[in-house]
Amino acid sequence: MIDDIITLFTKSFSNKNKKSKLSDAEIEHNDILKEIKEFPKSKLNRCLRDAERIAIKAGKYSLKYFSCPRKISKKGKTDLFTEIDLKNEKMIREYLLKRYPKFGFFGEESNTNSNKKFTWIVDPIDGTSNFIHGYPFYCISIGLAYKGVPILGVIYAPLTNTVYKAHIKSKAYKNDKVIKVSSSNKLIESLIITGFYYNASVDDDFLHDRMVDFANMVRSTLALRRDGSAALDICMVAEGAADGFFEYGLSPWDVCAGTVILKQAGGIVSDINMKEYDIFSKKQYIASNKKIHKEMIKVLE
Repeated sequence: MIDDIITLFTKSFSNKNKKSKLSDAEIEHNDILKEIKEFPKSKLNRCLRDAERIAIKAGKYSLKYFSCPRKISKKGKTDLFTEIDLKNEKMIREYLLKRYPKFGFFGEESNTNSNKKFTWIVDPIDGTSNFIHGYPFYCISIGLAYKGVPILGVIYAPLTNTVYKAHIKSKAYKNDKVIKVSSSNKLIESLIITGFYYNASVDDDFLHDRMVDFANMVRSTLALRRDGSAALDICMVAEGAADGFFEYGLSPWDVCAGTVILKQAGGIVSDINMKEYDIFSKKQYIASNKKIHKEMIKVLE
């Protein structure tokens, strides 16, 4: 699948009848992908096992407080977090950095990125509002990136005891069973998932643009859903329960793990320009089973 990433990123520049010059950023990205291709599978397998182990531990701990956390705080007007978010992140950080002391750690609650080549990117509870209210859709998301490029992901849904996992040299799994994206090839016959960034409630222009996207996608699809956990939404596409997902304003911890799982399940992720998605960009994130991807982009342009 890493070859597919390189193909996606360089496809528009490979036409022999046209002379194009790669930008410095594109050259650097291609070099990173070449380095990733040389990683030993055994090392990735070890990282995947450790990430899965601590994701399950943190997830099972969170279950004790599902719908009844002791303390709820705000990072902004609508962005909530609980003491469970903080405890989970501390638990995950301490475990992973003890096992991998040379790696960096970037969590939603600590929110301090490192300059290490390898960085764990973690959302200790993705879907905190759901978690607080007892809405049964949240997860623990642990991704690993190399120089900003996602290479491994584990997402654990505690309420269903479900593990989604993959790295760039493995297949994608749901509870140890291989998963693949759907075969839907028409957007009008597809089920799509979306979400709304927290800015939507405080920024009128941002909300207007997102509502336009939402309305256009409603007109163009069989059904549109919004469940409130981007990481788990992406897994729904990876296993074929949904055909596509889009959202604007996502953070690295929302998409790092899911991006790897989806790609290894045969899906695709891009920005609105059909370029490889930068997980730090906060721009429109578009994921699909590949077959409806161009249609989704056309609707969202």
